[in-house]
Amino acid sequence: MYGRKVKLSAICPMLILVAGLGVAKPACAVNGTFLTGNGTRADGMGGAAVAFPQDTTAAADNPAGMAYVGNQFDVYAGLIVASFKSTFGSPDNKFFSSENIPIGGGGINFALSPRWTFGVSVYGVGLGDNYHAPVAPGLGNAGASLVQLNAAPTVTYRILPNLSVGASLIVGIQQFRANGLFTVSPEGSLAAMPSHGTQYAGGIGGAVGILWKPSPFFSVGASYYSRMAFGKMPGYESDLLAATGKSLDGPPSYRVGIAVHPIAPMTVAVDYLRIQWGSTPPFNDSSTFNWHNQNVVRVGLAYDVNHALTLRTGFSLASSTIDSDHTAVNFYTAGITTKVMTAGFTYAIDKNNQVSMSYEHELPRTITGTGPSTGSNLHLNFQMVTLGLTHTF
Repeated sequence: MYGRKVKLSAICPMLILVAGLGVAKPACAVNGTFLTGNGTRADGMGGAAVAFPQDTTAAADNPAGMAYVGNQFDVYAGLIVASFKSTFGSPDNKFFSSENIPIGGGGINFALSPRWTFGVSVYGVGLGDNYHAPVAPGLGNAGASLVQLNAAPTVTYRILPNLSVGASLIVGIQQFRANGLFTVSPEGSLAAMPSHGTQYAGGIGGAVGILWKPSPFFSVGASYYSRMAFGKMPGYESDLLAATGKSLDGPPSYRVGIAVHPIAPMTVAVDYLRIQWGSTPPFNDSSTFNWHNQNVVRVGLAYDVNHALTLRTGFSLASSTIDSDHTAVNFYTAGITTKVMTAGFTYAIDKNNQVSMSYEHELPRTITGTGPSTGSNLHLNFQMVTLGLTHTF
């Protein structure tokens, strides 16, 4: 129903809950700082969402997708179970970390008229680890985390009944912490770099997208996300980030996707993402990350068993942001997995409320250091489960 009134007293506490879930702890991301999918439903399909929006987190992959969501509120929460096994400088200098990391997000959307919608998607990104031990005597315990919460107010317009465009203003806040860092002294020994504790910075970016459904059996979408420009990170701007712009900006990316309905109850969705880490400081700097541009393919399948139950599965394949010559500088950012399998479901409790669940298993990966990183090896095991609630109004 267009223009339906909703009490702000009911909506505001839900938005606060979404925001609180989104800033819990760092995620050990699979695509640089990004998770495989945004929202429980997309995650159950390997993240595929550019041409197949299913909930109000759609603006995280294609702003135009919000045109097809309708009047809806979503919230999801999840848990990442990750274990890191790394070495630094020598195969005998071993480090281990096991982390249980809560995550969350959601959104809300309003159909203002047959052509216009307005909504907000809330989603988090991040990376980090905590080894609980120093890499060398005299240093603090090694660990770092980057948590970023994005809120994307989004407007869509239907040019035609089957063609929509959308635009998002993305407002972000970062929480950053790094401990046990070091520099190399002129004598060649390791010298401690000060920790500035937990610091915060704000940032802004934008996104545009288009979604076309030329037939009931096929849709195609595309989107572009600008670089997220963040302010200087207090304290770290004078040492760790001094040579790379003093901030932790987010990369630009472009995404294309298709969705096919070979039979009425089935949807097959495929996305391609190009994430431009190689042009974004400090991620492109050899002294901090030296990340490469990343290609990501996401494939998902959804099947409506009946009017109440939908089953999902999918996978994601990505190129590596990290090469074996730079494992040492990525010791603190061990989100290295590139192959993911997912599954999930949605069950309709009644005509206005649904519950969804997804499970994600990332195939364990090891990168063995070479060249200047010989002896610095990275290994990660990663699983994630999410639970989401949807209310239509």
